[in-house]
Amino acid sequence: MSSGCSDSETADTSKATDDAKLPLTQPGESKPDVNETDAAGAGEGRADAAATARDAAEKGESLAPTSPAAIPDQSTAATKSAMVGEAIPAGEAIPAGEAVPVGTPQPDNQAPNLLTMADPAGANDSVDPKRRQLRANLTPDELHEFLAGADSDIQAIASGASGIQDPKEAFAEMRRISQMKLEAARRLQNHTDANADARSDGARGELQSLSHLAALGDLKSAMELEKLATANLDSDDSRLVTDSRLVLIGFAIESLQNGEADAPQRIVQLVQGLANSDASSDIPAMMVMGQARQVLTQFDHDAEAKAVRNMIIELYADSSDPQIAKMAAQLAGNVQFDEIDNLLQLAIDGESIDTDKWTDAVQALLTASPDLQTVQYLAGAALQFEGLNQQDLAEATYNKLQEQFPDTNTATGQEVQLAIDARKSRVDAIGKTFDPDLKSIDGGELSIADYRGKIVLMPLWAMGFPESLQLIPHLQDLEEQSPDDIAIVGVNLDPAGAPVAEFVRQNKLNFSSYRAESSATAEVPNEVAARFGMVSMPFLVVLDQEGRVASIDYTIAQLQQTLKRLQN
Repeated sequence: MSSGCSDSETADTSKATDDAKLPLTQPGESKPDVNETDAAGAGEGRADAAATARDAAEKGESLAPTSPAAIPDQSTAATKSAMVGEAIPAGEAIPAGEAVPVGTPQPDNQAPNLLTMADPAGANDSVDPKRRQLRANLTPDELHEFLAGADSDIQAIASGASGIQDPKEAFAEMRRISQMKLEAARRLQNHTDANADARSDGARGELQSLSHLAALGDLKSAMELEKLATANLDSDDSRLVTDSRLVLIGFAIESLQNGEADAPQRIVQLVQGLANSDASSDIPAMMVMGQARQVLTQFDHDAEAKAVRNMIIELYADSSDPQIAKMAAQLAGNVQFDEIDNLLQLAIDGESIDTDKWTDAVQALLTASPDLQTVQYLAGAALQFEGLNQQDLAEATYNKLQEQFPDTNTATGQEVQLAIDARKSRVDAIGKTFDPDLKSIDGGELSIADYRGKIVLMPLWAMGFPESLQLIPHLQDLEEQSPDDIAIVGVNLDPAGAPVAEFVRQNKLNFSSYRAESSATAEVPNEVAARFGMVSMPFLVVLDQEGRVASIDYTIAQLQQTLKRLQN
């Protein structure tokens, strides 16, 4: 919702609650199980990958490289999109070395592929993979292009876009191309005309090629890969050292899975080296750290898992990029929320919660897990307390968040400031008259003055967020029970161009609504939502008989109290 709402607090509002509450986001709902975090990438075991590839070939399934081979250039938009599960934009070239999801169509604007240039005169003809050869006497630039082309071809085969239908043929062709890539990488390293950057690319290409081959079941290449990666740790080339650490972490994870006693310590040592390197801010590094933590946790190496987790939190949790901060929270895993969940549930059930006990629980959680996911959880809890009219608990939560995350240049600090600003807007709105200069959804005039003498129930809703309409039937019941005392006047928040009037007709929403268009590009996405501090759905503003904001309610119990107060 681009209406001034926090993404974190509108992310999941569909969970049904009991009859005493409106459907609201429940803090803690989004916490992933620590064993379910899937940090895909550079840590897959070579033996497992080889077995998977061989089995797939025998069963006729599609193949994809699964080892840490594809060491990506994390600076590209395509990598970042892929890391967060988004589709790579149409027409955007996929960077060399990156893994491509099965079924991803290949773009039309790839660089020339020297794998297809065995016969330069026929380079634009339909290519038979069997004709692909590595030509002799290529220049450094041509060898560099060859490496990129090899990656592109491997991706095309893995995704099914190459036209090779037989899995065994696809497997063999990926292996052959990987071997040619290895030869090209070694030529580039040793080429007399290659500069330092070209030699670096060749060294990284060699590491990638061996990793491709290891993933395809080549045991000799796997052994050579580990030996080469270990030797590369002494290199002056920081990129090569980083790539090698990624590979070695994968080997250490495999060793842990095979029961080697010193593997947990090796993983921590390698991750520490990665954390201290120039690449510590890279997404691939974060993903590898996340997988290392996950495997350590799964094998009950809690101290080592905690050490890796702390590195992830320290490096990424306060990133200025909210997406990276969110990924870091997920990859770092979560401490147990049981105590604070229990306290919150007691408050929801009407029990009295000691403020000091709640504050201590909040501090313990923030100490153990100072990340974006914890901030979002606690901001949601504070909102629940507001809805329960337990303002002391809400105040204590906001104070702790602000104390812990004062820097608004970080994603966590921005999230905290957003929650605090929204709360201030909600407080400031109480007692103010609301009669906006807005048209109705059908373009007609609409004035709150026409409803003087009635209590106005004002849901803020959007057709793009069906959960925002979940409370409408209850509001309509209240209006039908007291038609002389209660009226419904909504505020629609959909962006310009949305077919709101048609939606209203189709769904027979027989109440008037203002049309307050949202804009994703405006400094304030929606003035009305911002004015009321809207951060969740459903969201209900109650106006008294004089058109003043009497309450902003989140629960049916709270709404009933508001109505009782206004009707007496």
